[in-house]
Amino acid sequence: MEFSYKAKKGLGEVENGTIIAENQQEALSKLTEKGLFPVSIEAVGPRISNQKTALVGKKKFFLSKRITSRQIVVFTQKLTTLVRAKVELLHALKIIHEQTEDPAFQGIILEIYNFTKEGKVFSESLTYFPKIFSNFYINVIKAGETSGELDAALEQISDFITKQEALKQKVLLALAYPGLLLFVGIVSIFILMNFVIPQLRPIFDNSNVELPLITKIILNISSLSNSSRLIGLMGVVMSAVFLYYKRESLLMKRIIRVFKTKVPIISRIIKNQDLTNFSHSLFLLVKSKVPALKALEVVVPGLEDDVLKGELVEVCQQVASGQRLSTSMEALTSLPNFFTKMLAVGEESGRLTEVLEEITLSYSNQVDSDVALVSSLVEPVLILFLGVIMGTIVLAILIPTFQMSQIAN
Repeated sequence: MEFSYKAKKGLGEVENGTIIAENQQEALSKLTEKGLFPVSIEAVGPRISNQKTALVGKKKFFLSKRITSRQIVVFTQKLTTLVRAKVELLHALKIIHEQTEDPAFQGIILEIYNFTKEGKVFSESLTYFPKIFSNFYINVIKAGETSGELDAALEQISDFITKQEALKQKVLLALAYPGLLLFVGIVSIFILMNFVIPQLRPIFDNSNVELPLITKIILNISSLSNSSRLIGLMGVVMSAVFLYYKRESLLMKRIIRVFKTKVPIISRIIKNQDLTNFSHSLFLLVKSKVPALKALEVVVPGLEDDVLKGELVEVCQQVASGQRLSTSMEALTSLPNFFTKMLAVGEESGRLTEVLEEITLSYSNQVDSDVALVSSLVEPVLILFLGVIMGTIVLAILIPTFQMSQIAN
């Protein structure tokens, strides 16, 4: 099938032409392989007409593919390096565009470039992509543009999101080995219950030995598992698929939130991480000369704790009416005493920026120590748990085996 297309080549040149492909998706793939960025693709012929796929910038093709936080980190780091090297912003965006391999993110950078080239300031260009660049990100950039220190603003953002990524990686690495251990344990138990024990059952059934209660229980569980094995596997797969597609639903978020707030150490990690992000965001905005009230309004929507978020909305109202930030927080929020007292010290001494940095460091250290504690506890607890299950199964098999060998002797 033949398709006519209109595509951008590089940052300015537009190319029109035709291409042979089985369908629109294959045509799209062939064009992107050539380094082109399709604006529209239309089938040539009477059967399919007037079918266009908008694929640039804010269009669905690019936004349907999730841009990862890692891509944002790399983009910010590269832009920081280029701006610090006195490379003009448009040229810096062009360089990053050419170095980006992912077509979706490459298209977004292209649109940011075009918006900026048309006369919009960089921070305004970023506002067209709210799902990718947060209010916090945009406001720090805006503050850097206002003060003439865009390179410093970019460096601050780069440092902030790099630390966030580092913490995520630390948690993932801490849970990687226990996760692998749990997977291997579950697979081992599955094999024992569905393939090993069924082979031994006839021996036990034909013996004259009274089977222990634990052996009867294990044999019954094995029979039930063996008879419904396929249904069970299908159920697990369907549940996994359902949870994956519903992971962004309000119900799933509430369930995850309840889990996070009820497990003791986990809840403390989540709370301290929220406080770390909150204080660090305030620190960066205040350091960038953003007024405290405006900084608070920018940071509050990004908090995970809905209760704290609601309390801080009231704080914003109080600060807008003339109240001090620390006084309003102490009276209206559930923030720790340490947090509000330190803020009061910062406001009284005129060193709010330095105090916010100290608060961030304090809570960040608490998060690190709690993550280390969880990683050190999960592994032995998991080994003990799986050991008890495996040991019970083995004992259930060995006890009647010893009894039969004694009778035979």
